[in-house]
This record gives sequence, structure tokens and C-alpha cells, in this order.
Amino acid sequence: MKTLIGILAALITLAFVGLLILRVWDIKILSFETIARSSITLAILGVTSLVLIVVYGAFLKNTNRNYNNKVGNRAHPKA
Repeated sequence: MKTLIGILAALITLAFVGLLILRVWDIKILSFETIARSSITLAILGVTSLVLIVVYGAFLKNTNRNYNNKVGNRAHPKA
């Protein structure tokens, strides 16, 4: 999962850098407003995802399925 997120972050960064370089040469593929709106949308989706993860972990996670650390030297899932 970390690899996928890293690849997506790298692709988004490369896209923004490419658009910035094109902007330096006055080549306009996308307007600044479109890029700003897209960035704000991605930020909102990211914050919403984090909030949902926190809500799931705090309220919806099944706490009865814990690890049994009394069996052996390491924790084992309850069967």
C-alpha cells in the first residue's frame, strides 16, 4: 500500500512540475484555476479519508477480535 501511495504521489508531483515548466514557457494546457480546484478537491478527499479512518478505528472496529498474547512467545489471533 505504501508503494502504491508513493507511486501516486510521485506521478502527481511530476504532473505538477511538468505543468509548471510549461507555464514558464507560456504554454497553457491547464489554467491555474483548474489546477487550484483540483488540488483543493484532492485535499478535501484526503482529509475526508483520514477522518473516516479515524472514525472506523475509534468506533466501528471489532474490539472482541484481539490478539491472544498468552499463547506462545508472540501474539496469536484468537480462533
